Amino acid sequence: MISVTSNGMIKHFGSVSSTNDIIKEMANGGAPEGSVVIADEQTNGRGRLGRSFMSPGGTGLYMSILLRPELSASDALLITTAAATAVAKAIEKHTGKATCIKWVNDVFLNGKKVCGILTEGKVSPDGTLEYAVLGIGVNLKEPKDGFGELSNIAGAIFEDEKVDRDTVANDILENFFGYYQSIETKPHYSDYIARDMIGGKNVTVYRAGEPLYDAKVLGISEDFSLVIDHDGKKENLASGEVSVRI
Repeated sequence: MISVTSNGMIKHFGSVSSTNDIIKEMANGGAPEGSVVIADEQTNGRGRLGRSFMSPGGTGLYMSILLRPELSASDALLITTAAATAVAKAIEKHTGKATCIKWVNDVFLNGKKVCGILTEGKVSPDGTLEYAVLGIGVNLKEPKDGFGELSNIAGAIFEDEKVDRDTVANDILENFFGYYQSIETKPHYSDYIARDMIGGKNVTVYRAGEPLYDAKVLGISEDFSLVIDHDGKKENLASGEVSVRI
C-alpha cells in the first residue's frame, strides 16, 4: 500500500502510453498536488530531449507525480535533482549498495543507468510554474530479453530477488516529499553532491542532442548548475547534457 504525505490520489494502471501524459490531463482537470500515477508498462515512455524510454511490463516502476510548487520555471531543476536524490536513497535502502547521480537526473548502480527522470510543466504568464509533472522510471529487473542495444548502458536494481514495486515507490515518494516540503531551501543539496559521479572528469557538452565542446567538470553549484572549465574559462551550465566515459 502506498501512502503519500499530500492531499493527492494514487491511480494504478496496467499499460499506458505515458504516465506523464495522464498526469498532465489530471492537472488540467484540477487534480490536487501530490496526485500520482503508476503503470506496469508504458508503450510510449520518453526521457529528456524526446528520447524513447524503454518501459516493458513487469520489470519497472513507471510513476508520475503532479506538483503545484510556488517556484519559477527556472527553479524546476530543484524538483528534478530532489527526485534523483530520492530515488538514489531508496535504491540504496533496498540493495545496500552505493548509487551515483550523473548530472542532472540519471541514477547509476554498478556502473549502469537504472533510473531516468523527466520533469515537464506548464508555465504561467508571470513565469511561475502553474504545475509540474515529475516522471520517474526505474528499472527494477532486467527484461526477459535483456536491454538490447542499451545493454552496455542500462541496468536493473534487482537480480533474482522478489520485487515489491509498491514498497520501492513508497520509499521514493517519502524521500521526495521530505525534500519537497522545503524545496526552496535546497535540503537535498548535500545528499545530491555526495553521489555526484562526474566531478573532476572530462566531459563532452551537448545541446539539443548535438555535441558542442569538451570541458572539465569543476563541481555543482548551489543552484545545481554544472560548473565547468571550458578552454580555461569557468562556466555554469543550467541546462543541456554531458557525456562522460563511465
